[in-house]
Amino acid sequence: MAATTPAAFDPAPRQLGVTIDCIAGAAILAGQAVVMQATGDSYSVIACDSDTSAVETFVGVALHSQAVAGGHVAVASVGSVVKVYESAGSTIDAGDFLIAGAAAGCVVPVGTTAAAILGFALTDGAINAELYCMVVPSMVLKSG
Repeated sequence: MAATTPAAFDPAPRQLGVTIDCIAGAAILAGQAVVMQATGDSYSVIACDSDTSAVETFVGVALHSQAVAGGHVAVASVGSVVKVYESAGSTIDAGDFLIAGAAAGCVVPVGTTAAAILGFALTDGAINAELYCMVVPSMVLKSG
């Protein structure tokens, strides 16, 4: 199944932990998981993507859309319980650690390589479906 970025959706916070006022490095849709932009600009975030930001540092999940690069976007971060969207192809079990999927702003369960982690699933999730995630940004390094 092809990875398709879903339309903006309400991440429906069940609990908000740390919320950060960030700067959109590009257009961001509500509900997308975001990472620090590699340009080094302070507070600048972009939607995660396994092709371009597989190991960029996760910040959290966008609480609203921001169509303008340079505009402000509120991001639910550490300790927040919010909905995220599965990137086409993987079922997710509660307890799975979540990383960037192929579709912008979406997630898949962690594999066997080094990866930035958004957090972990609190609910099960079907392919191309929403699920609840506990946001706990971290990094897993695999030795070879």
